[in-house]
Amino acid sequence: MMEINKLLKTYRGLIISLSMIIISAVGMVFGIIPAVGKIIQMRNEMVALSTTIGQLQEKINILNNSDEETYRTQLRELVAAVPSDKSLTTLFSTVDALAAASGTTISDLTLAKPGLIATESAARQSNEEKQIGSDLLPFTVTVHGSYAQIHDFLSRVVNVRRFFRVRNFDISLADMTNISVRMGMDAFYSPISLSPSMLDKPLEPLTAEEEQIIARIEAMPIVGQLTLPPPSTGATSGPGRVDPFSL
Repeated sequence: MMEINKLLKTYRGLIISLSMIIISAVGMVFGIIPAVGKIIQMRNEMVALSTTIGQLQEKINILNNSDEETYRTQLRELVAAVPSDKSLTTLFSTVDALAAASGTTISDLTLAKPGLIATESAARQSNEEKQIGSDLLPFTVTVHGSYAQIHDFLSRVVNVRRFFRVRNFDISLADMTNISVRMGMDAFYSPISLSPSMLDKPLEPLTAEEEQIIARIEAMPIVGQLTLPPPSTGATSGPGRVDPFSL
């Protein structure tokens, strides 16, 4: 016991220094470092929140300087060209009206992969669809008529406001007045995303090029489709603004 007391007296200063060092290390590990990490986390959250507030303010400025009715009209015009679902009704009616306008007759129209009539939101897009930015609905159609009528049908089918494209075709030619063409075609549709993640994306005003594209689409004729109804109106919270809480 005397040896221990003597040892403690001899190394008292060293023991006190080591104890202070240990206490400081423990305090740093369990106190200072977590506090610094929390401060860094809070700073990152403040930066992210500041960025989000800036984006929302920019959206507000863009929306306040925009004509809502113009955008509603443009949306109706674009949806007529590329519906938000497969819209089999407009597909059949447009092809039928094009045949009537060109003087041809349709003997067969077959959907390659009809799936569900409603939009298959969970279906995966192919690489081609991802590249195009639109879903594809393949179908085949057999058209009969003269050379001039078939040519007229092909000219019309890619210039109407229900977008189609011709992938391939097989021609059966008896003579120039009796031609049968079986065409593989695609109709376009693009579901409108209502995902909450879209709210975080920045909103940008339409560019001059985009305005020109919309104008070109609006100039295309709507063939065989019913007139789209005007947008629904509700209680407004200000000039031209619909109150979403009144719906």
